[in-house]
Amino acid sequence: MSKQEELEKKGYKTYSNEEINVFWNPELCQHAGECIRGNSKVFDASRRPWVDISAAPSKEIAEIIDRCPSGALLYDLK
Repeated sequence: MSKQEELEKKGYKTYSNEEINVFWNPELCQHAGECIRGNSKVFDASRRPWVDISAAPSKEIAEIIDRCPSGALLYDLK
């Protein structure tokens, strides 16, 4: 089973492009806002889908996700 399949089984939603998979679990989210403060073009709670991984380089997105205190956001660089 792939990492994506495992995380989706645990309730994570997946946002993907050629360079990165971003996983988000709304049940784990503590709404600390690290993601939105990190880059509100990528992470915008008023938009659906709220994650736009085309709005920044994958490395920058990964660095922002590393600051998520709840583990609601994870990533996998391809």
